[in-house]
Amino acid sequence: MIKKETFMYDEDLDRIMIFNKLKEGEKVYGSVDIFNLIIDFTTDNRIANIEIKNVSEYLKSIDIDPKILQELTNAKISLQQMRGGFLLKVLLKHKNDVEKVPFSIPTEEELVITV
Repeated sequence: MIKKETFMYDEDLDRIMIFNKLKEGEKVYGSVDIFNLIIDFTTDNRIANIEIKNVSEYLKSIDIDPKILQELTNAKISLQQMRGGFLLKVLLKHKNDVEKVPFSIPTEEELVITV
């Protein structure tokens, strides 16, 4: 298991959790399980954490070598609201490179979510 301030990767379970620092007074309010993601939200509708299940398989499916998971030094969440949903990007820093891992999340109604 690799654990840093911004992420934790468990090779045995093939899961990575990326942490978003909570603001003072914020608490995790609930979670949403969508596709291979678990997204935790705060009381202020901010993303607290995301967990990617079967992360190696997902990386392979978008032509990213999953070996980068063993070399990670940092991870960050980026969120962009788009018509019909959100584009969630996980930025995985390894060595001197950053891989952008996209997730398109459709919504039926307009939501306000921040990182």
